[in-house]
Amino acid sequence: MKVKTMIMIAAICFAVIPMIVYAVLTNFLVGQDADAQFRNELRSMAQNQTSSLQTLLETSKSDLETLASFPELKASAEQAKNFDRAADFIARFVGDNSFVSDVSIVDESGNIIHGKNAGKTFENFASYSEFKDDVLYFDDVTSATGSNSTMFIKRKIGKSTLFISYDISILARFADSVSFYNQGRIIVVDSRLNWSSGSNINNYLDRQYTSAIVDRIANLTEGTPTEIIDYTNSSGHNLGTMINVGGADGLTAIVSCPSNKSGIFSTGSLSPIIAVAGLLSVVSIVVVIFVAKAVTGPLKRIEETLEKIRRGDHEARIGTVSTNEYGQMSRAFNNLVDEIVVSEDRYRTISDMSDNIIFEWNFKTNEVMFSNNFNKKFSYRAPSDHFGDSFLLKAKVHPDDADRYRSDLDALEKGKNFERNEYRIKNIYGDFIWVLMRTATLKDKDGKPLKVVGVMVDIDRAKKSEQQLTERASYDALTELYNRETIESQIDNEISLSEMRKSEMAVLFIDVDDFKHYNDNYSHATGDQVLKFVAKTLREATDGIGFAGRYGGDEFIVMLRNAETNDPAQIAQDIIAKLDSGFDADVGERLTVSVSIGIAVIKDDYNTRVEYLIGKADDAMYSVKKSGKSNFAFI
Repeated sequence: MKVKTMIMIAAICFAVIPMIVYAVLTNFLVGQDADAQFRNELRSMAQNQTSSLQTLLETSKSDLETLASFPELKASAEQAKNFDRAADFIARFVGDNSFVSDVSIVDESGNIIHGKNAGKTFENFASYSEFKDDVLYFDDVTSATGSNSTMFIKRKIGKSTLFISYDISILARFADSVSFYNQGRIIVVDSRLNWSSGSNINNYLDRQYTSAIVDRIANLTEGTPTEIIDYTNSSGHNLGTMINVGGADGLTAIVSCPSNKSGIFSTGSLSPIIAVAGLLSVVSIVVVIFVAKAVTGPLKRIEETLEKIRRGDHEARIGTVSTNEYGQMSRAFNNLVDEIVVSEDRYRTISDMSDNIIFEWNFKTNEVMFSNNFNKKFSYRAPSDHFGDSFLLKAKVHPDDADRYRSDLDALEKGKNFERNEYRIKNIYGDFIWVLMRTATLKDKDGKPLKVVGVMVDIDRAKKSEQQLTERASYDALTELYNRETIESQIDNEISLSEMRKSEMAVLFIDVDDFKHYNDNYSHATGDQVLKFVAKTLREATDGIGFAGRYGGDEFIVMLRNAETNDPAQIAQDIIAKLDSGFDADVGERLTVSVSIGIAVIKDDYNTRVEYLIGKADDAMYSVKKSGKSNFAFI
């Protein structure tokens, strides 16, 4: 018999027939206590809304505190003036919060100082004086400008009012607004009796729910569902209950459903249903035993063959004795194993011919394997494949790199990767050579690390060339940074190293804005102090991640390694901010410095010439000059 046929028979026996029988009996034995169970379900659903509503209230108040406590925004509101930093903070806040529609600051005359509609007049602004501060309402505070229905929370700050508007669809996340039992529903009501189910805002609660519901809202006890209320409206006879969070200024969830849905509950017939289900289960188990033997027999043979192959018997194959799907699977499996063996031989040959050393650390078996070309570079011979005997643990690392290597190895065992780390390791000749180690962690479906696959690349020649350049480097006498010739040599060498590391690098071209001002209005000595201050700032900003140099006059160059992790934009911002904080000059004043920065990045085009790279960064810098200075731009 075909496997597909057996599975279909099993599915009918184990699922379809029992479910049909169970459904018929359940429908026939619906008990008399359905109404009580239905009412308990309504109360339970109401109780389930408590944490959701509490989260919604706390989130809105937290957002309000965050905005109100920002100094620039607070000053803007108190003085009823537009501050750029306040506008930037509001834009970032709205961008980072998907359900925040807008953040507005409105002065006492209804003029919008900040927000999407800054510069416009807030229509009917005076009517919102009736709304309390720090209370979440369902209302459209921006209806004058054509926005969608929103929730909002506000606070009076100085001469202005801060409004946070939320997309009403946030209720779909914080409250269960979907229908249940086909016709039931949940809505949320604010303290002014405006309500929503997550799609729009509605007024006049008594049009949807009778006064029996509306009259009880004011007397709710926070956190406790009300007794079930029977009421009739245009849709017929209904049952409903309510729960409040936050008191008189909080929110209320109303859960309601037509009373005719109570027939889905029953406990009176539980015993006969259990008896029938037990009988069906016994029958199903007997059938499963016979079907399982027929289905799992071939699978057991496949499992045994896989285990033989895993233990190293690459000649093991599955016997194809049947003509059904198992026979087809066996033939496909045998063909796949043949291809894997050939592929492994090809991979082993390629790795042996390469100068790069491939290694693998299996966390499940705690075994470490190295490619055969390892013996050409290092003299260590592991007594076993166990990690405790492996070269990873026993490598003779240079004392200056040993602690860092050990720390990185510990992190590797925890599922993290080597971040293109470079170490000095003793080779077969007893010399310390520079080695670049890159790894990739393979994980199971639950995210737990299974094994690490890595490569060791010999970068000794490039690193020593870099060190020789550093030792022979000429420095600018005034700033003690690299001079122009050394900058270009170092960047050329870094391009080669970045290619080996398979990493990105960035060049920042920095020009001091209005440098002539310092020489003309103070003195050339003060101008020199400005250049030294810039040099010191750049040296600190690139410590450990690159280098800085004086390209000429008031122009500087910064080179950043691993630009994918050492963000050039963030470093440019830090440089601008540090220079803007200024320094105490000998003239008795605190002088600030403004710079324009152009950034060029190499991602994979390692054939780029140094002159071209610096030229592109220079072009980006001039674009900043033309657009107002004291900023940065990418080419």
